[in-house]
Amino acid sequence: MTEGQLLGGRYRLERLLGEGGMGQVWQARDEALARPVAVKVISLLAGGGTRGDEARARFLREARITAGLQHANIVTVHDLGESGEGENRVPFLVMELVRGEGLDAVLRRGAVAPALVAQWSAEICDALAAAHEAGIMHRDIKPSNVLVTPSGSVKVLDFGVARAADPSATGDRLTRTGFIVGTPPYMAPEQARGFPEPASDLYAVGCLIFELLTGRLPFQAPDTVGYLTAHLTEEPPAPGSVAAGIPAAWDDLVLTLLRKEPARRYPDAGALARALRHPDLTPGSTIPATTAEAGRTSTAPTGEAVKRFGLPAVLLVATLIAFPDPAWLTYAGSGFRYISLTLMAALLGCASALTPRAGNLLRTTGYVTALLNAANVWFLVLGIDAGRWTNDSVWAYGTVVALALATYAHRDVTTRRAVTVAS
Repeated sequence: MTEGQLLGGRYRLERLLGEGGMGQVWQARDEALARPVAVKVISLLAGGGTRGDEARARFLREARITAGLQHANIVTVHDLGESGEGENRVPFLVMELVRGEGLDAVLRRGAVAPALVAQWSAEICDALAAAHEAGIMHRDIKPSNVLVTPSGSVKVLDFGVARAADPSATGDRLTRTGFIVGTPPYMAPEQARGFPEPASDLYAVGCLIFELLTGRLPFQAPDTVGYLTAHLTEEPPAPGSVAAGIPAAWDDLVLTLLRKEPARRYPDAGALARALRHPDLTPGSTIPATTAEAGRTSTAPTGEAVKRFGLPAVLLVATLIAFPDPAWLTYAGSGFRYISLTLMAALLGCASALTPRAGNLLRTTGYVTALLNAANVWFLVLGIDAGRWTNDSVWAYGTVVALALATYAHRDVTTRRAVTVAS
């Protein structure tokens, strides 16, 4: 394609806006209506022959379906057609010309403030919700397919284009060497296996959110195979473990989106959009995550808060009740009891403080405190034979200490599991 070329007898190409794996995007002028438009030329589907004809026919058929999408956050398709003849035929889409810049350009300047990430991501999800309701998946959510307009809102490009250009979409499963439907750094595991579903678009949104928050992708790989392998087999890091200053509530949201099993992500794009519009996006806030298995949203961070603070508080109260109170008056004075309570409070405090971002110093301190608590129980056991403590009271206190040790170990394992060291 060249500047000044006329497509479909109507659209005059004026300026090349961008170029990618599927083709080129031009600013053009609709000479019939005297207005500026954007023209996407799908050069990937250029050429003649039976297979080329079938591929273009499929593309045009799918494009007509996606042209029916009407949403404030979706770039409107005005027209479609073919240009050239014989071996030079190539399909094209005519879209509204959106002024602004792609998120890929935004990312070249670095990470984005969480408040903007929430706004833009919610609007992307609004667009996905409308498309999914119409039975259309995007399949290629990535920064270059999202435009930020001068007003600050976003517009999503290329709905259904990946599906339309998919050479395996026909009954005879035509394939092309090296052809992958989608973009590997943002591709859900099930999509990499060839079985995309609406939840695959949400996985891609999770990758995009991760990149906007941290300035890098959740997985680093040298090539396509490396990215696909990572999505299929590796656990992603929490955003907060990669970059400083990210509100802790984002970790649960992003890690939920990046789960390997589609059913364990958000139930739909609408639920994710609502979560992203949660009013509290400052450090220490919570964002409603999902109980996908139940098919509804819930305040998962509330459950997380109960695990972090509720159980340790209960165990601390149990310590006050279970400690062999009468005996300490006759042995070692009140100081021994206060030391024991301090050790228990320190252990439970370490357990409450553990998050995916916790460093080795906090974790080591927790295990040292756990050993001191265990030693304290052993000291009490030795005191039974000397008549210093009653058997029942020591067993009660020992049980509480064992529960506290198990609580800390469980928190340590689960928070470590949520983090992969950033490469």
